[in-house]
Amino acid sequence: TASTHCASFMLTPFRALYACLAVVAAALTLRAQPQPLVVTPTAANSQTLNGPWRFKYFPTATLAPDAPDAAFATPEFKDTTWSQLAVPSHWELAGFAEPRYGKTLAEGTGLYRRGFRPPASWAGQRVFLRFDGVLSGLEVWINGTRIGEWSSGYNPVAFDITSALRADNDNIIAVRVTTRSKGWEFDTNDCWALSGIYRDVTLFAVPPAHFQDYSAQTKLNADGSAALTLAATTSEPANLTGRLFAPDGKLLREFQFATSTTTTLTVEHPSLWTAETPALYTLELALPSGQKLTEKIGLRQVTIADGVFQLNGRPIKLRGVDHHDIWPEVGRAATEAHLRRDLELIKAANINFVRTSHYPPHRRLLDLCDELGLYVMCEVPFGFGDEHLTDPSYQEILFTRAEATVARDHNHASILVWSVGNENPNTPLTFATARRVKALDASRPVCFPQVGSYFAKNFADLPADIDLYAPHYPTLSTVRDYATRLTRPVIFTEYAHALGLATDRIQDEWAVMQASPRLAGGAVWMFQDQGILRSATARPTGEKTDLYVWPDAHHYYDTDGNQGMDGIVYSDRTPQTDYWQVRKVYSPVQIPERHLAISSDVPAVTFHVENRFDFRSLAGLALHWELLRNGTAEQSGTLPLHAASHATEEITLPLTLPADAFGPDIFTLALRCTEGASTSSFYERTLQLEFPNAAPNASKLLRSLPVGTLALDETPTTIRVTHAHGEVRLDRATGELTLLDRAGTLLATGLFPHVGRKFTEAEALRAKKDALWTGAFLRSPTQLAIETTRAPSGSITLTVRGHYARPDAPDQALDGSHQITLYPNGALEIGYDYKFAPGHGPLLEAGLSLLVPAEAASFRWLGAGPYAGYPGKDVLNEFGRYHLHRDDLRFQGNRREVDAALLARPTGAGLALFCTGLDIAVERVPEGTVFSHNALLSGRGNKGSGPETNLKAEDTPSLTGRFVLLPLDPEWPPLLTRWFGQPTETVPVQQPFYRSYDQ
Repeated sequence: TASTHCASFMLTPFRALYACLAVVAAALTLRAQPQPLVVTPTAANSQTLNGPWRFKYFPTATLAPDAPDAAFATPEFKDTTWSQLAVPSHWELAGFAEPRYGKTLAEGTGLYRRGFRPPASWAGQRVFLRFDGVLSGLEVWINGTRIGEWSSGYNPVAFDITSALRADNDNIIAVRVTTRSKGWEFDTNDCWALSGIYRDVTLFAVPPAHFQDYSAQTKLNADGSAALTLAATTSEPANLTGRLFAPDGKLLREFQFATSTTTTLTVEHPSLWTAETPALYTLELALPSGQKLTEKIGLRQVTIADGVFQLNGRPIKLRGVDHHDIWPEVGRAATEAHLRRDLELIKAANINFVRTSHYPPHRRLLDLCDELGLYVMCEVPFGFGDEHLTDPSYQEILFTRAEATVARDHNHASILVWSVGNENPNTPLTFATARRVKALDASRPVCFPQVGSYFAKNFADLPADIDLYAPHYPTLSTVRDYATRLTRPVIFTEYAHALGLATDRIQDEWAVMQASPRLAGGAVWMFQDQGILRSATARPTGEKTDLYVWPDAHHYYDTDGNQGMDGIVYSDRTPQTDYWQVRKVYSPVQIPERHLAISSDVPAVTFHVENRFDFRSLAGLALHWELLRNGTAEQSGTLPLHAASHATEEITLPLTLPADAFGPDIFTLALRCTEGASTSSFYERTLQLEFPNAAPNASKLLRSLPVGTLALDETPTTIRVTHAHGEVRLDRATGELTLLDRAGTLLATGLFPHVGRKFTEAEALRAKKDALWTGAFLRSPTQLAIETTRAPSGSITLTVRGHYARPDAPDQALDGSHQITLYPNGALEIGYDYKFAPGHGPLLEAGLSLLVPAEAASFRWLGAGPYAGYPGKDVLNEFGRYHLHRDDLRFQGNRREVDAALLARPTGAGLALFCTGLDIAVERVPEGTVFSHNALLSGRGNKGSGPETNLKAEDTPSLTGRFVLLPLDPEWPPLLTRWFGQPTETVPVQQPFYRSYDQ
């Protein structure tokens, strides 16, 4: 009856009125309607219907009434010829249809059937059937009786099926799922649009008098206590008894109240819930019938004061990431293990905020956020259906989605904000939906995440009850502008789009957010690549498949080309470089120094530790330090930290320097912060110790080399210089340099200007509209002239002048020269000076390059590492000694602040490059490794936008640089071995994939 269900939303008068009217209307149309019964049933009173179901698929949106399977809902229908399909799952991943991405979702209908037997002990109780998620729309029958329908694919629905059950307990459930329910576009999103019953199906029973909902809301008092207001809705009026237990299990209060009222409990000295201190109380409520409700709740209050977003009366920063519920093998059919692993990875990256893009997530994800300590923005599921948002017939669909989202999730401590849809225009329908959310739950703010350009033009139209601004993908200048101009709190719900390996803006934009009170934070798009696991007997070819990640030769993660290639972890959750960038930028412990001066007179160093936690001090955290000589620890210790929240403490560390500390060795101070008994660190910093008047490392090494003689041999085609360690050849026709060791082994060829690098996916998109310079080498000079000079000291200088045309635009070119000065000790000093003649368009990187054989696979460098570094990623890496193999996932890319780098064969034969704090890049090509000295370097950019550091040829007066090359024999100079270890030393190779994009 209508009265039985009228209390379902009875937490505010508005909700009560709306719910009663809705139930009365429902009683006139369908025998049973979806129920907003959100209280979790006990294990004893529930039965899972997960498992194998009979299934048949049709590639149409509907079935004709005379179709052979049209009577599938009748109990006597024979389904023995049907296939089986696991629930939860997606029919596309089981091979019944081709997976589609976004709004390309195909028409399809899936018919499901299975039998079930409710336990005899449920007699006399109300029996409900709950679907936690079905994409897109469902219609359900029990024993041939139509029960109802539902068309919000990411919201749960519960049907009261009591009157349709058979007395003999042999029952048949039949479900029709369609991809074309009204509003299906709202559920497609920027992700795979997978179909079917993909979340749990549960049968459960409740006594005639049962809980339907409850509410627990906190208000903090001026005296530091917390006022906890409780309300409950039940199937019939009742007097409730309750108990409240502290996080440590201690009983705090026993109380009573009637369901027609609320009760407020005062909690003295509360343990307030935050992401830093996720304290959970236990609430027990009991009906006179004996039914109990036991839930974990957090005491916390969300407020806005003077445009500043606050939790528990204090400003907070949301260091966030967007998250999709999708995994390669199962799609959206998540398990507890999937959810926990994702959240543990997120926490380990110092992320404290998750936006559930673009729908309410699996219910257990929110439980885990409460438990582990993560702030959440939960999203009402509608986006990618803009064409419907001026059609009044869709208003009730939006209301249903809003009500179901709030009903299921409103008691989660972790949820701080309701997001009302995603990237939708401002219309009366969207505004009304936001007002409905506010009416259902006034304790949290709401926001409209919007496309950045649309927001910039239309934010003034947002009514005052849209509490927060949520623009997307700002540039750094936009972030700075909004920090001073906008008067409401700002959460950049998507920023630094991580397409491929391109999260250009995290570091600098976060610095502005951290410093600006009204910028509450943001979420990097996106946590994971949205790839689904596919099989292939042979690797397909084509533009899309070349982009995929292949775990082995016959499987790949399909991201629909680059559409789903935007995570900071790969589809299988292997961290990308940008995961470590996020971890560094978001760390609540920061050490701003990168270099420390030290002298023999005062062998102590002073640095600072900043506490960016919003609530807690650094008490309980330990700072571990190691003094490293050439990468090996010589001294170590541990210091306790104490800084209060948002404070900075100064650390003075006395060091005992060895007597020879001021010699040629490299000293660094490695710092690592851990908490409690944990051995894993969440922040690391290595500081380079700088000694007064120390010579550059290249000078130290070159002075240590024995001096020999040079022999010059010139022919009409070749210039040939030999020395004790090998041979140098220069081709007069091409200007190409060839380096050989004394055994005749090829060390390198080339030495040509290079302007460009292998595109990341973001750069490939830019190249379709911007004239990016590309190509590793400018190989074919014209106007070539070569000069040879010999100095009295015995050195020989080869000068190569030429005009190097841009391959895709021959009217643009580089003009100039490079000089190769060969010294009797075997070293080559390279200097170059080129000008664009003329040049137009963005420069990704530019300098001088060599091609080194692939066999020289050992890459070692002294500089910032271990990851590739670019402008805008200065905090990612630390100065030190690093060693990677060419096959390593992290090998490719530019390294910054490099003093020395080398590529060597397993025997040690190879090539070393010396400079002072400059950019050195390695790039895999089929012919070998491109080894580059970069005089110019732009950032990586984001999807759809260029980088913040965006160099252009027309703004670049010259391309100049200087470095030293040293051919290496298998027996290295002693100082090189001192710095880098033995030539034959090997390292573990991180090679998780058979092939991967952007590598």
